[in-house]
Amino acid sequence: MEKEITELPIKMPLVIEDDLFRNEMVWPVLVLASKILSKEGEKTDEELRIIKVYSILSKIHSCYTCINQASNFIKRRPTIKMLDCNDEMTVIDYYNYHYDVIIHKLSTIRDLSLKLINQVFDLKLNDKSCNWENILKKRNMISIPGVLDIHTLFYYLMEEIKLDRNESSHNGAVNIRLFRNLGGPVQLSQWRRLEKLSEDITGPDPMAKGTHYDYLLRFGKKELLQKIKNHKAMSLFCIHVLTCCVSKKFKSDFSKEILDKYSDSIQKANYQIDSYARKINKIIHLIPYLIDNDKTIEYLKNHGKERNHRLFVSLVNV
Repeated sequence: MEKEITELPIKMPLVIEDDLFRNEMVWPVLVLASKILSKEGEKTDEELRIIKVYSILSKIHSCYTCINQASNFIKRRPTIKMLDCNDEMTVIDYYNYHYDVIIHKLSTIRDLSLKLINQVFDLKLNDKSCNWENILKKRNMISIPGVLDIHTLFYYLMEEIKLDRNESSHNGAVNIRLFRNLGGPVQLSQWRRLEKLSEDITGPDPMAKGTHYDYLLRFGKKELLQKIKNHKAMSLFCIHVLTCCVSKKFKSDFSKEILDKYSDSIQKANYQIDSYARKINKIIHLIPYLIDNDKTIEYLKNHGKERNHRLFVSLVNV
């Protein structure tokens, strides 16, 4: 029996990539690491540690770029007729392919956020063992409680994406539920136009413009893009809060040698943050959103095994 689907609201401030990559943690790391990488000669252990954090943040940025690209491909998807020349791909295959990219990149971002926590708090977990369960075992080494809180939120918000990713990784295919009943009509329509089946066998084109199935396909595409937008927004919000939370801890660990050697770069980075300053960079303005979302997370914890949940984001400008 199919589980009941409950739609749950999540209220979030609108966070875009510029907010994330110019916040008080990420921007100084990018500026400082760029300076370190341009310096000739061997790097100190502390410089290598900064470069590792830089590498994690750069990979997160790369993931968001891939998500944006895949989303744009879906938005500008070819019409059914444009796929006629390819009898190996239907429009639903096209959607599945790009959605597969997106769910894997969203999952990778969550994995990278764990690696960031591991680096900042020096938990000494290797890549293979750097997972949420092992980080929780070392919670006594994490001196900022908000880090675990925001990642708990992140963990539950990405649960649907995790299930889709596992379906793809372990069972070899992504099946977008929005198109569950459209595979047959779309395939039949394509075979008809490729003349694999004659019209007297198939009857009228089930995907012709204005038909019921054509409407369902257009509606499904709209819903899919909204789902992607929701999960990207949740991811950006959580990563932004997480990096802001660990900012002081990371920068307070800088030795006097680093502060002296790269004082100009650090000063320039801080100046640019101040000039870019927006309320979104201040954690205190995010607290109401965290409190509101805690109620939803508590519900997920208590009812997670009983029904499936679709999370819809209400984006708020702050």
